[in-house]
Amino acid sequence: MSAASTFEIPVAHIDDPESITLLVHKLKDLHGSEFDFNVQSWDGETTLCAPPQKTAFFFVMRAQKATIALMPKDRIRGPSLNGPYHIYQAPWAEVTAEHTEEIWPGDTIAANTEIGDTKLTGSGIYYQVTTPTTSYCAPKLALLRNLENKPGGCAAYDNAFRREALPPEATDKTDHMGANRVNHHTLDMRPDRTPLPTRHHHGQVQGPSKMLNHTETALVLPRSVYGLPEVNANTEGHALFYRNPLTCGTSDAFTVPVKPGSIVVTPSTAKHLYGHCFENAFAMLIAIPGFVAPYVMIED
Repeated sequence: MSAASTFEIPVAHIDDPESITLLVHKLKDLHGSEFDFNVQSWDGETTLCAPPQKTAFFFVMRAQKATIALMPKDRIRGPSLNGPYHIYQAPWAEVTAEHTEEIWPGDTIAANTEIGDTKLTGSGIYYQVTTPTTSYCAPKLALLRNLENKPGGCAAYDNAFRREALPPEATDKTDHMGANRVNHHTLDMRPDRTPLPTRHHHGQVQGPSKMLNHTETALVLPRSVYGLPEVNANTEGHALFYRNPLTCGTSDAFTVPVKPGSIVVTPSTAKHLYGHCFENAFAMLIAIPGFVAPYVMIED
């Protein structure tokens, strides 16, 4: 993947430091000082933590012989059936004994003052989003492999891989943003299943006192980790982006190739709104400040 300046939207790859730097700066510009972003690697024993009054989310994109240390009372989303967990409201569980879990690409880790620090071993790469801490009870760990499929959206075909690690959580009818400031679900968007991925856009988000920029960031993962079939061994993954979906529909579009390790951001601001369709990608989709902006289909 070439550097972010190749495309109008922020695009990067975890093996291309220059593109990562540009992408991080753009995300900070879009979301302001309350949010922070990073892409980091770890190798060996590592502790993940968050600044005071902040919650850090770590979205694992690459992992090798990686484990996480869990302690009694840690909150887990998607517990392993053979682990020491008390399931109190599936898929939520509480750890009952100190142990370790294997970390895979697609897993999500969180840290804040309440959750405490998190210790990892092995090696890997994560995409980090740091947000203000709210009333949302973030899981210390969401294990993607143990979450149930909920087909819909851009993966609505039968038995689609679509799993919600950090779903929206509303607090009351007057709160348009919900309790958490970042949502995440992972899905396999494919051109060889019916219905096909949808062409759509999201608008800005109504905050407490003003409209806020919205971004949906795709972190592309290898399908092989979850035993998913490739679409075509000779076909590269890609996404379509629509420059002016409100006025031009699908006619003003460009294609971005993607592969495991790609990071692609779809922004929505007062000045410019982009639409997208991930026609061929298995990706974690991360929405800031949440999947609370309207989902609007793009017409031809």
